[in-house]
Amino acid sequence: MRFICAPTRLKMTKINKCKLFANSDRQALSEFFHTFAAVILTINAFMKKLLVMAMAFCAVYVIAQTDKTCLSVTYNAYYLQYEEDDSLSWDIARLDIGDYSSRYYSLVGDWYVHHSEGKAPYPGTKIRDDEVYKNMPKVGQITAMHWPGKITVHGSIQHLFEWQLVDGDSVVCEYPCKKAQTTFRGRTWSVWYTLEIPYSDGPWKLCGLPGLIMYAKDNEGKFIFDCVGVEKGDGHTFTYNYKKATVVSPERAEELLILEAEDNDSYYKLIMPGLKSMQRYDKNGRPYKWKPQTAVPYEVFPQNHKPKRKNGHQRKKKK
Repeated sequence: MRFICAPTRLKMTKINKCKLFANSDRQALSEFFHTFAAVILTINAFMKKLLVMAMAFCAVYVIAQTDKTCLSVTYNAYYLQYEEDDSLSWDIARLDIGDYSSRYYSLVGDWYVHHSEGKAPYPGTKIRDDEVYKNMPKVGQITAMHWPGKITVHGSIQHLFEWQLVDGDSVVCEYPCKKAQTTFRGRTWSVWYTLEIPYSDGPWKLCGLPGLIMYAKDNEGKFIFDCVGVEKGDGHTFTYNYKKATVVSPERAEELLILEAEDNDSYYKLIMPGLKSMQRYDKNGRPYKWKPQTAVPYEVFPQNHKPKRKNGHQRKKKK
């Protein structure tokens, strides 16, 4: 929006038609028009600034919704799915880094999204159904999703991790790395990052260091991310468009993960209202019942792990 003002022409027209004005009146009229013009010009400048700010905001919002891949990083992601498991499961994960944001996801799971038939060419892998977006759907926001159910947690990306730089050098995927540690929501992480790839990003939610995180491991060895490839992005776009996601707090997200492992039927009935029953089949097509298990989430909240109550009283530990 622009305000156009021509005070000089307006002033001359008025004076030529009104020669009966005295000098004092002319001076007062001149001062009035100068003041009026200054006000209009000030409003015009303000509106220009407002328009520029609005355009910048819209541009940032669009960028936050869709981005183009500049760098693709592949990790071997090892994880303990259930406490009852005697070994770690293995997934292949990808971190796509764009100009303003990034997306972390299972490469194996993504293959099935784009192929309705067949088996993924990644033998021995087991999908961990999680996705993490940094600076999406809003700049400054981190978004973590869990499937099925699109269980979603939003949070601020600023000061998410409090890193301590510690002694230790390593080489990961031919890149020299430095060591750092942090404790985040119940787990202590040790990571190795490289200054040669100046992206403050990494697998899962891990980020905030002056270089790309190439290797990460929690102190219990239940989660390991090992970089096996870094390549220039192919320019494909990625976006966040899950408008009907189930947004919950981090504490509630862990509670749902626990329920999913303990009572899978109840979990599905909760996230899919109207579902009356489920029937599961193994790889041989035979039906089976869900066996209660203990989930191993990335984030651990003490309130979700208090001893269960019986008859209104907390169970006493045996001496």
